Amino acid sequence: MLELGASADVGSIIALVVVSFLSYVAGTVFRKWPEKVMEYAEEIDGSSWFIAPETQRVIIGNCGRALIVMSFVALIAAGIAL
Repeated sequence: MLELGASADVGSIIALVVVSFLSYVAGTVFRKWPEKVMEYAEEIDGSSWFIAPETQRVIIGNCGRALIVMSFVALIAAGIAL
């Protein structure tokens, strides 16, 4: 393990844990309910004008996977910072 001159700030570790939790929850929601996320996104950005619904579901699913991966990366970073 790397030895650094100073310990990590507790605030940064807490922030990483919060980012990890929120990313995991958002990724789970994106993967579990892509239709509801798609309906909500259509109201906000009008993406249904440019993207087919099947493509939009695939994009939402991939974003969910990316958020879950980001959750684990943030948790690992928090563990390393301890």
